[in-house]
Amino acid sequence: MDVLEHYRALFKNSDIVLAEMVGANGVEALIASHNYLLDFDAIKIAIAGRPEAAVLDSAVKEYQFALFALVSGQYRHAFGGLRLFFELMLATVQFSAHEIDYRMWAKDSKDINWSALKDSQNGVFATNFIRAFNPGFSDCGKQYLAIAEAVYRECSEFVHGNAGTHAILPSDIAFQKEAFFSWHDKAATMRLAIIFAFSARYLNYITKEAMDRMEPIITDVIGDLAPVQEIFAQPAGT
Repeated sequence: MDVLEHYRALFKNSDIVLAEMVGANGVEALIASHNYLLDFDAIKIAIAGRPEAAVLDSAVKEYQFALFALVSGQYRHAFGGLRLFFELMLATVQFSAHEIDYRMWAKDSKDINWSALKDSQNGVFATNFIRAFNPGFSDCGKQYLAIAEAVYRECSEFVHGNAGTHAILPSDIAFQKEAFFSWHDKAATMRLAIIFAFSARYLNYITKEAMDRMEPIITDVIGDLAPVQEIFAQPAGT
């Protein structure tokens, strides 16, 4: 087999993975995760014009690549792309409060650091950070930090090649039901943490039009939180 035929065979294997995904009733999960892009687009519109919106664009691009890797049967890369997406989305929130860090990152002079994003004193879920923008959310940060740390750690196992991941992933391009549905579970968990972080940071600072667009998304994801109920219970114009 020549080199070109080798890669043609890999593409054929990906087609088989897609067909087996359909046969395993995976389309519903795929549609749900794909439609999260609509939520992220609404967030982008809400913060349009802000410098950090460019980071969100990069995050969404990585999410789309991760989805493509998933339906192609490239699971390790799908989990790695999902982790990168999560880092970039939370970095968007962090950069909103530290524009100099964003400017340095944009010039390749500073890295995005997970330890800083999750820092209990100054990270995006920290009480101090949230209280500065939306005090009503500050008591909820710890629980979402725990959620964010757990899902990030789970994806990192695939990025770092932990032994357990080699045991559960196929050695070639083939459909793996458990990995497929695990990815979607993690995407949903990340969406939860992201919507909380963006709500805590931006809800007091977006336009009425953006607020109206965000309301169904936020109430669907974190509508059980008292500060969310309070915000959207207010009469228009208050």
